[in-house]
Amino acid sequence: MKFFITIFFISFFGVALYASSYNLAEIQNDFYTNVAIKPLYAKYYANSIDVLCKKQNQECYNDFIQKSLKKRKKKFHITNRYWKKAQQHLLEKQKYFTSSQFITLVDLSKQVLLLALWDNDLKTSYPIGFDFISSGNMKREIETKSKEYHFFKTPTGLLDIQSGWRSDGKIADDNVTMPYGQKDSYVFYFGIQKSIRYNSFDINGTKIKDVSKWKLISDTLALAMHAHKSSVPLGRANSHGCIRISNELNAFLDNNLVFFQPFFNNKKEWTHPYNKAPKEPKNHPLAGKYLFVLNRI
Repeated sequence: MKFFITIFFISFFGVALYASSYNLAEIQNDFYTNVAIKPLYAKYYANSIDVLCKKQNQECYNDFIQKSLKKRKKKFHITNRYWKKAQQHLLEKQKYFTSSQFITLVDLSKQVLLLALWDNDLKTSYPIGFDFISSGNMKREIETKSKEYHFFKTPTGLLDIQSGWRSDGKIADDNVTMPYGQKDSYVFYFGIQKSIRYNSFDINGTKIKDVSKWKLISDTLALAMHAHKSSVPLGRANSHGCIRISNELNAFLDNNLVFFQPFFNNKKEWTHPYNKAPKEPKNHPLAGKYLFVLNRI
């Protein structure tokens, strides 16, 4: 397993691993292993390994993973040019970053989340890794019925966490969809945010069937980022406006305190009055609180 990771570690990021006063490589490797690799192993073990790798041969096993990683990289990878643009966006907001910390960027145009480490001493940032997300899809407003939730554009800007809660792990009626991810996944809540949506109902509350007569209007939504499992893959806009992520990414953000700076004190004690602490909290000095959503990096 370690040898396999070594082969693909650099190509996964597409950018050089820079020096840092923190154990950057260890954090990157942790992200790569648990967010990118772990779900692929689970997927191929369940669907392919017993059929095509009759002896559960590790070489055959890794071949499946390599092919999947190549597809992933073809869909998106962090190039040097792309990362420089991301760094510039962070530099423009550096007055908000008063300590070295994790910062999460979301690129709506690519439907990806980038995790970065801001080094406050050097006033620069480093890539930790990326994963695919699903943001708001206003076109799905056509599905909305009376008194149902509307479909919003996911709000942009530098947002700081307000609160959150842990998922009950309930499965929808289709026996596939897990709207808030597996049980105890943290739902990161960023408060009421301004956004836009289509007004698809007339003044009498009747659905306007002619889409060309819909009007864009300003409205607000309660924005959260949360795990989500369904038959629709991540990497495309499909939500009501919240940001959907994988269970694996959710666990990484949770245990690495990426948004939990407000909920830990100097004694590394969890202070949130209503929710359970992360199972395996680490990197306390790098705890952050910011979600930076951009239309395009």
